[in-house]
Amino acid sequence: MCTPIRGLILASLIRSSTMKIIFASVAFILALQASALGGIVSDIPQANRVILTSGAWTPSVEQTQKALIAIQSFLERPTPGGDQRSKGEIKDIIENTKSYRVQFVGLIRLKRRVIWCNFFPVPRAGEKDEFEDWKHTVIEVNDGGYRYWQIDYDPGTGKCLHFWANGIA
Repeated sequence: MCTPIRGLILASLIRSSTMKIIFASVAFILALQASALGGIVSDIPQANRVILTSGAWTPSVEQTQKALIAIQSFLERPTPGGDQRSKGEIKDIIENTKSYRVQFVGLIRLKRRVIWCNFFPVPRAGEKDEFEDWKHTVIEVNDGGYRYWQIDYDPGTGKCLHFWANGIA
């Protein structure tokens, strides 16, 4: 026979157990989402990202975050049939994601708004920064291989376009 006090204690224990299960489930989901955003998104510190206002329009922080997520997905699953050079560069890029800075510039291409994402290296320890003005001026380099690469992100479709890594001189 269950007394009213035992019933309250039992109900309290059930609620407590249910809350623990809910809390554990939420923590698991958050951890899963954080790991899904690993790579480019989490490896490039916020201090190594800049939205330049020199383009045709200015992307929002939210749009640039979505661009990084789409770029990560693109790098993990590049366009089928891509050339071997691009596949090798993508492999090198993925292995070095912590060593990049990125500039976001809003451009109009074929009457569509795109975010041009310009990736280039942070200076190595003890090296002088060749790009001291990178938070204000577009960085353009003609060689350097996978250390310098660009990709367009279309915020209207959520797709990445025109991946290009520089050649080696």
